[in-house]
Amino acid sequence: MYKIAFDVMGADNGAGTAVEAAIDFLKDKKDLVIVFVGDEKQINDAIVKNGGLDKSKYEILPTTEVIDMHGSIMDVRRKKDSSLVRSLEVVKNGSVNGMLTGGNSAAFIAASHFILGEFEGVTRPGFMPTLPTVQADKITLLLDAGANIDNKPEDLVGYAKMATIYSQQIKGIKKPKVGLLNVGKEDHKGKEMHKETYKLLSEDKTINFVGNIEAREMNSGEIDVLVTDGFTGNIALKAIEGMAKNIMGAIKESITKTFFRKINALCLKPAFKEVGAKFDYKNHAGAILIGVNGIAFKSHGSSDVKSFKATLRMTYEAIENDVLNKMKKGMK
Repeated sequence: MYKIAFDVMGADNGAGTAVEAAIDFLKDKKDLVIVFVGDEKQINDAIVKNGGLDKSKYEILPTTEVIDMHGSIMDVRRKKDSSLVRSLEVVKNGSVNGMLTGGNSAAFIAASHFILGEFEGVTRPGFMPTLPTVQADKITLLLDAGANIDNKPEDLVGYAKMATIYSQQIKGIKKPKVGLLNVGKEDHKGKEMHKETYKLLSEDKTINFVGNIEAREMNSGEIDVLVTDGFTGNIALKAIEGMAKNIMGAIKESITKTFFRKINALCLKPAFKEVGAKFDYKNHAGAILIGVNGIAFKSHGSSDVKSFKATLRMTYEAIENDVLNKMKKGMK
C-alpha cells in the first residue's frame, strides 16, 4: 500500500479544492492512502462536503501553521508545525512514500533541502515539469524550471542523467533524446556555461545528447528531455503556458463572434476540445523536485481540482515506478 502526504493548506484555493481532488483521484486507486496534512477541521469539513471518504483510504496529520504565498524561506525554521514542513518530515522518516504541495515555491525548495537533503552526486536539485507537444501522447521533460537562478554545467549534466532515468521508467522510452536549450543549433552558440555544458553532454555516453534546441522547437515532440538553467527554464515554461492559454482564448472569442461562425464551430468542437486538453497547463501542473532524497512534487499555487489530480497522478507514478532509487543508482 502506497501513501502520499498531501499538504492541502498552502495553495491559493484552500483546503477544499485539494481534498476534492484527492477524493476523486482515489476512486480508482485501491493501493493508495492519502495523508491529508493541515487544519483538521477544514479537512474533515471538505471530506463531508464532497460526500465522504472510506476511512481506510485516508489519514489526517493535523497541523497548526501554514506557510502561505507571502511567506519566506525563514518560515521553514519559524513554522515547524506548518503543513509543508510536516509533509516533508513524514517523507524523511519513511511514514509515506512521497508528498505534494501547492504552496510557496521558495519555502518548498528550502524545506526540501533542509529536511530531505540531496542524494549522492547532486549539488543542486531542479524543478522538472512536463511540456505538452504537438505529437500524440508525447511530452518533453524540462529542467531546471526555477529551483535555481544560476546553474553550473555539471548541474545540467546531472539533470540530464536523472531525467533520462525518469523518462525511461515513467514513459517507457528506451533511449530518451536529450537537448540543451540555447539560442542556436551550433555548438559554439550561447554563453560559456552553454558551451561547456554542450561539451560535457557530448562526452557522457550514458546520455543520448542530440545537441542544442531552440525555443521554437520546445513543443515539437522531437526530444524527450530539455535541460537549461533555472532562470531560463522558468521564463520558457511560463511563456508557453501563457501563450497556450491566450491562443485558446482568442480562438474561442473569434469563432463565437457571429451566428454562422458558431454553427460552423460545432463541427470542429471535438478538434478544439482535443487540442485544448493537450495544451492546457492544468493537465501538466506538477513538477518533481529532482535530486532531493525523497519524492516531492510541487503543483501550481493556483491549482484547481484538475491540476491537483494531475500532480497526484505524477506523484503516484513516480512512487509506483521507484524512480527515486533508480535515479540515485544512476548518479553514483
